Amino acid sequence: MKRRTLFAAGIALLCFVIPMILPYGAASVADAPEEIPPETPPMQVKIVQPKPAAQELPFDEELTIPVKLESGVEELSLREYLVGVVLAEMPASFSAEALKAQAVASRTFTLRKIDAEKHEDAGVCGNSSCCQGYISPTAYVQGAGSQENVEAVRMAVEATDGLVVTYNNALIDATYFSCSGGRTEAAVAVWGGDIPYLQAVDSPGEEDALRYTETLEIDAREFAATLLASYPEMDLGASPADWFGATSYTAGGGIDCISIGGVEVSGTALRSLFSLRSTNLILTPEQDSIIIKSFGFGHRVGMSQYGADAMARSGKDFEEILTHYYQGTKIQKLLRNAQ
Repeated sequence: MKRRTLFAAGIALLCFVIPMILPYGAASVADAPEEIPPETPPMQVKIVQPKPAAQELPFDEELTIPVKLESGVEELSLREYLVGVVLAEMPASFSAEALKAQAVASRTFTLRKIDAEKHEDAGVCGNSSCCQGYISPTAYVQGAGSQENVEAVRMAVEATDGLVVTYNNALIDATYFSCSGGRTEAAVAVWGGDIPYLQAVDSPGEEDALRYTETLEIDAREFAATLLASYPEMDLGASPADWFGATSYTAGGGIDCISIGGVEVSGTALRSLFSLRSTNLILTPEQDSIIIKSFGFGHRVGMSQYGADAMARSGKDFEEILTHYYQGTKIQKLLRNAQ
């Protein structure tokens, strides 16, 4: 059957590719993007009941999207694209239910990105700092990845065909990241806007994550110079022990605000200034240096990938994983009908 191309039709996403969205019951069977603030307002998805004679077609296989890659714009089915995204974004050795959770989150993220029309000549790109990472299965195997891992990812994508995460019948901003350090962060603490489904939640079992924690020792003079370049009004005396004042914390355990040299500095600004892995930090002044220990990796908003794998290994399925990290959401299925 010939695939329908979204952009060739020149019609808005929801009017064309989502003629029907149904409540989801049972399954139909790497690092995360950089700091990408959620896009608002959310897309509104109309729920329409299927016609009795309607024939369900594979959503991911039927939808074709132009993807901007280093080699140029390439037409891929949503299924092909998602296989490459999951291979690039999550360790393919993760549990099957974690891979399924990633596939659903990435599908949701992709459809929101397409609707935003960020790229003039494509729906999405293969750059993780803009959209999501992407690697073709062929390149993955050539880069020492196994064909077995490719098949595991393909099975996860196919098993969740057309499934998306919604809140109040709208596709969510399905942000995700590597690991949280034990608790995720609320969107308001990172991007300033409260998103009901992006709240701080516990995320245990991540201790085996490659980037669970990091300890840096920064020379006190270098630390001071970096801060003074952005906050010249700071009063930093001879002893680092006197630099730090009161610290407030977010619901996710990150630094909300810390007083340094009499100036209030946000945790997000501190992370940016010193290229830290997260805002979940412990700062310890020494005589000639500052010890900074960070927990987790990424913005820590949304789904923790290592947390998802820990939940999967404890017996949770992908729907339980997704509704845990995206509070108050539902998993729903997008369908295409035979004409």
